[in-house]
Amino acid sequence: MKRIAVIYGGTSPEANISRKSARAVSKALKNLGYLVKEFELEKGLVTKLAEFSPDLVFPILHGSPGEDGTVQGFLECLGLPYVGEGVKVSALCMDKDWAKRLLETFGINTPRWVAIKDKKELPAVEKWNSFPAVVKPATGGSSVGLRVVNNLSELKSSVIEILNLSEKVLVEEFIEGREFTCGFAGGRIFTPLEIIPKKSLYDFETKYTEGLAEFKPVKGELREEVKSLTAKVVKALEIKKLCRVDFRYDSSKERLFVLEVNTIPGMTETSLLPLMAKIDGLTFEELIELIL
Repeated sequence: MKRIAVIYGGTSPEANISRKSARAVSKALKNLGYLVKEFELEKGLVTKLAEFSPDLVFPILHGSPGEDGTVQGFLECLGLPYVGEGVKVSALCMDKDWAKRLLETFGINTPRWVAIKDKKELPAVEKWNSFPAVVKPATGGSSVGLRVVNNLSELKSSVIEILNLSEKVLVEEFIEGREFTCGFAGGRIFTPLEIIPKKSLYDFETKYTEGLAEFKPVKGELREEVKSLTAKVVKALEIKKLCRVDFRYDSSKERLFVLEVNTIPGMTETSLLPLMAKIDGLTFEELIELIL
């Protein structure tokens, strides 16, 4: 029987989401007949993994250090095969600034932005003249720390506040319009979803509070356009195994903009990637098998 270690938790603001995902993934793996053991990302992990001697590791970690290539590099040093993207792709996609630079090189639309790494760079913020604007940490996910500001005063204070918590901040053009997400796993691009939040912003609270957002399958030409752009993103970033891409559609310009790429999407049974897979006829267990 194949032995699979599921690693979860850590210290990022998304650690509890990771734990919920891990429980769902572990249950599915057991239903598929694998011998599964869960491991918290903490001291002593090397010894515990050695004792279990897994055939495969399933990192279900959100944020640093589990999603930025650190844990992936750690597992490679231990000679343990693992699920998901490698060090290079994980690190690149975790830093939204560098991911956006590469996407732009490939002609893929992404909102105009400026990256701020130090308070000495605040003069660059003074030149920003497009409002509303999005301010968020350059690394991390689940919209942790994200805010929409409406004037220069709010912008400067938000940048300073986030710099106290993160090494780099993105100031980004706010794209008015519909929001979409599209998943990729095991070489397959799923039917994208339109995200319809009950309030103005699809933030951390809305993402993880049941009933605060509605999700609808995208249909027609727009469905194919989102899937096609997802394929271009996957190719540009050299993603091989797993991701979810988030978009905004600017109806005035009739153009899709890539917001960010998540290489370890949420994997609870009500998360977006499993929902997309379900629409395309896959059970949660079948999705997990596809990812392995």
